[in-house]
Amino acid sequence: MLDRAANTVESRQLTIGDKTVSLSVDTAHPEEPAFFVLGVRKSGSTMLNKAVTFLASRSKHHCVDWPGMFFKNGFTVRDWSGLDFSNVIEGGNVYTGFRNFPKALAGNAAFAKARKVLLVRDPRDALVSQYYSDAFSHALPSAKGMNAEQGRQSFIEKRKQAQESDINDYVIAKAAGMNATLMEYKDIVGDETTLLLKYEHVIFQKRWMLGKILKHYGWTLHPGKIDNLMKQIHVIPSQEDEKKFVRKAIPGDHLEKLKPETIRKLNAKLAESLSFFDYE
Repeated sequence: MLDRAANTVESRQLTIGDKTVSLSVDTAHPEEPAFFVLGVRKSGSTMLNKAVTFLASRSKHHCVDWPGMFFKNGFTVRDWSGLDFSNVIEGGNVYTGFRNFPKALAGNAAFAKARKVLLVRDPRDALVSQYYSDAFSHALPSAKGMNAEQGRQSFIEKRKQAQESDINDYVIAKAAGMNATLMEYKDIVGDETTLLLKYEHVIFQKRWMLGKILKHYGWTLHPGKIDNLMKQIHVIPSQEDEKKFVRKAIPGDHLEKLKPETIRKLNAKLAESLSFFDYE
């Protein structure tokens, strides 16, 4: 492994309207590829990002969570997804936190060469999880930050709407958006730079998942450190609690929570992504 002791981290600025967000990047390893952690909301992305952040720090790679930085400052994905991020991508950095495809990077050469891990989930289960998250458990943006109050109020309103909705009505209303999010990734699935993982395969096999990620990224880690990470990420509740972030974690939840008629409607609205990712 390269000696990574002399990392050089500098600040890069991105502008939204009259506001500027700063991101730190390591510029000391231009000969390496960049690394991306990609996912979909309510599809195990928090667990995956926590795992890769741990692996990266032990492998001396610098992590950049630009979706998280924008969220903390009260900006939505819509606010920042079209920005030019070309000055932020540097070799050796690990870019985490994505729950949507970074559309602005679609034609970016550095992104095309980057090593990517993508985690997806049955969108019907993801929609059920999204309902409980919006209604009860998702953390609100901080009260601090340049755009914080606007972002906070937006989430409060979203929570109110979810709590006032029947879960069946909610998931049908959100289905088109979930389908679109999944299909944004279609062009990188099958590429040798992309490791595709499924929530249903990894939720009970996280050690296997970690091994696949390390191999794909070309990193190595002592087994003892893997044991320490497993203690942090292998969380399977003994019983469901709708108020907790990790509410249930068991695949197939939509079969219990939704009416048969709702599932039929979802199957139609999600037909493209269900077929593409083999969830039929």
